[in-house]
Amino acid sequence: MENRIQKSKRPGGQLGQAATETMILVGFALVFIIPLALLFLSSSNSQLGQLSVSQSKATAQTIADTAGQVYLEGPGAQETIAVNFPSGVQNVIVENGLVILTVDSDGRSVDVIGSTFANVTGNFSGKEFGGLMKISLVQDGNYVNITSPS
Repeated sequence: MENRIQKSKRPGGQLGQAATETMILVGFALVFIIPLALLFLSSSNSQLGQLSVSQSKATAQTIADTAGQVYLEGPGAQETIAVNFPSGVQNVIVENGLVILTVDSDGRSVDVIGSTFANVTGNFSGKEFGGLMKISLVQDGNYVNITSPS
């Protein structure tokens, strides 16, 4: 009679051991997978920050080049362009021949500069940046006024 009792307990003990071994294997797998996933996400965010800076350089230089063109056309010349501001742009400053975009890249602020020979001025205070934005450039005698009409 005692043999039957021992035999009936034995399969349950093996099931418990199998469950424990499975949990240990899953734990080891998670120990390796979680750091790899975090590394991948960190790398992905870094690449997005670099892409935002690159797009901001193109945007700043497009505005600066167009300002030079409008300046050369003479007083009264004007042009409206559509430029794409990446989502990380925080501020735009236009002064002394420079178009400066402040971009948030990987948690730090980076200034991206587009330069032109034209004397430029502009006001972008209170604007939300991110996506397409119309920019108006008007030659007012000695300088090009750069604003966003919207």
